[in-house]
Parts: sequence; C-alpha cells; structure tokens
Amino acid sequence: MLHPAARILIWFMLAVFLQWAAPLLMLLAAFVLLVSGAHVRRHWRRLFLRTRLLLLALFLVFAYGVPGESPGGLDWLPGYAGLSEALLHVLRLIVFLGALSWLLAALSQQELVGGLWFLLQPCRYLGLPVDKSVVRLSLVLEYMENLPRQGWHGWRQWLLMPEASPAKGASVRLCLPPWRARDMGAPFFVALLFILLLMEFPA
Repeated sequence: MLHPAARILIWFMLAVFLQWAAPLLMLLAAFVLLVSGAHVRRHWRRLFLRTRLLLLALFLVFAYGVPGESPGGLDWLPGYAGLSEALLHVLRLIVFLGALSWLLAALSQQELVGGLWFLLQPCRYLGLPVDKSVVRLSLVLEYMENLPRQGWHGWRQWLLMPEASPAKGASVRLCLPPWRARDMGAPFFVALLFILLLMEFPA
C-alpha cells in the first residue's frame, strides 16, 4: 500500500533507530516484525541462516574483547560485561535483518530500484549521475539473483561470462505509483514515534 520510496525511508529510519534503542525497544521492534506477516518471517529466517556464522563471530569478538569478571572465576570464559555487550550487538543485528526482510519481502527488484531512484532525485542538483547509478544497481541486483553455486571456480566462470559485464547502453524501465499524502505521512509518523520512544526509553 505504501510507495516503495516511503517504505525505504521507514526502513532507513528503523536502521538508525536500532543504533540507539534500548534492548526493550529492540525486542518490541522484533515482535512487530514477527507479526507483520509469514512472508517476512520466512525471509528473516533465510537471512538469519545465511549470516549465522557472522553472528557467531560477532558474539565471540565482543564477548572476549570486552574485559570483565568471568563467571565462576574461570579465565577462559568471557566476562559478564563482554557477554552483555555481545548479546546486545547480536540482538541489534538480528532485528536489523528482520527490518531488511520487511523491506525486501514487500518490494520487487523493480520497486526497490524505483524507490531508490525516487529518493535520489535531489542528488541531481549536486551533479550526481542518478540514472546511471540506478541502472548499475539494477544490473548488480539482477546478477546477484543468478550467482553460481559451485564455489570459487563457479565465481570465476561467472565473471568470465559475457553476460556478467553490463551491455553498453543498458536501460532499466521503472514503473512507480503516484506519491500520495499517506506516503508522506507514514514516514513522518514513524520518525515521530521513534523519537518519542528514544526519549521515553533511553539506552
């Protein structure tokens, strides 16, 4: 129901909100994302499985990188402060993956690129090549959908394929719905809500 650009704006604000949100607010955001639809939960699960090693590495880095007293006086265990910091960062990243799932599960590739193109229009006044950048992004996303699954050798074969290089004069056709009042009101309401929550529940 929302314009793709409005949905991208809300996702961006949620990503910024998570950087300052208290654990209680992150859990609340995770609950809202969980009840937002089965398609979001499925996408969230796939992203979690793909990043589980990264999450584990992040947990270990923060758990053992922050000094503190270890449970039971065992030096080989991470300290309480490290465990607390590690859990906080892992929780933040998991909720961020949920927010990304909420965005990607609702938008097609064309809608995602179109929403970014719409938001980048003010950059034209700075002399940035918005149209060329959007075309390149669209081609990258298209190739990402068809990545080889044969490991390193598959990557080399894919890079050597003629289709892996953008054709000269490539174009992308974007079809966007009109920008309505609700598309302006929804990001404004979400931004106001996030500000009030951060003021009420400081980290």
